[in-house]
Amino acid sequence: MTSFLNWFDRASSVAEAVERGRLDWSHRFATGTYFDGIRKGTALEIGFGAGRLLVHAARDFERVIGIDIHSNFAMSERFIASQGIRNATLLHRDALLTVPDHSVDFVYSFIVFQHFDNAAEVDFYLSHILRLLAPGGIAQIYYGKKTGSGMAVTSPAQFQLRDCSLFIAPETMRDLVKQRFDVLDYRDTLARDPTSGSGESVQAMVLFRPRQSADALLDRSSD
Repeated sequence: MTSFLNWFDRASSVAEAVERGRLDWSHRFATGTYFDGIRKGTALEIGFGAGRLLVHAARDFERVIGIDIHSNFAMSERFIASQGIRNATLLHRDALLTVPDHSVDFVYSFIVFQHFDNAAEVDFYLSHILRLLAPGGIAQIYYGKKTGSGMAVTSPAQFQLRDCSLFIAPETMRDLVKQRFDVLDYRDTLARDPTSGSGESVQAMVLFRPRQSADALLDRSSD
């Protein structure tokens, strides 16, 4: 199990993977006004890997769904079950359409978008996020950042195992998201260590929700 976890997260033990997952979940996602205000029904993780974040999301939500492309779901299921989690469902990326429209309260992703091998995959997931989010739902995506503008994809000839392959300028990502969503927050500078605030991460973050009509905003303000 440790070698499986290490492939995704460079963990030296199951306990380390669980603790690192707890710290990332609590400091990078389960914090702030927006998270506190959403319904804790269903959360969906894009790129669950071994499941280290999913096990902590499962303790905050009634149900969690993990999406990934790897072929060893059985090992992920074993790890998740070993943590006492019984409310998680794992789906291959190609089965994402089986998740009903407007059924998810929180979509999140961490250290995943930076491993896409093409920019079209970003649009694929943004389209599904728009379809999946329930009224009042939000999405929070971390991605590999680049300086300047636009996106950059590492060529297969230059790519090495576990390297980042897709880099997006923070303003480019923000503007791309703004085409279909209301951006609630975006950060182009993040701490590498969220507990101490030290170092600088190679990632940036955008937090957003489906664009709301004027009527919906008026209805919400009158509640």
